[in-house]
Amino acid sequence: ESEEMFDVLRWIDRMLIRVCAKFGHYTKDDPASFRLDPSFAIYPQFMFLLRRSQFLQVFNNSPDETAFFRLMLNREGVLNSLLMIQPTLLAYSFDGPPTPVVLDVSSVSPDNILLP
Repeated sequence: ESEEMFDVLRWIDRMLIRVCAKFGHYTKDDPASFRLDPSFAIYPQFMFLLRRSQFLQVFNNSPDETAFFRLMLNREGVLNSLLMIQPTLLAYSFDGPPTPVVLDVSSVSPDNILLP
């Protein structure tokens, strides 16, 4: 099982590199200049979350739990599958209505509360 997962993770990494090479723009020898098209901006973060999700990582899960999570992912439609990989995170503050934020450390601030 670990060899199969290693192949899947390598395949995901290769696809991420190919998409970024095809649709990304950068200046040679300047890594800070890399930019993705706005339609692909969330793709790297999504792949990062998929690689670390319970659907691909088997560490700290029993075989039954791993099988259950994968079965649930396969049974759901596209929208629910996307939410299972990257859940919606809302930032609540006293200044206004809740706003959706990305699942990232940059969303943490002292003046709001984050809830899924």
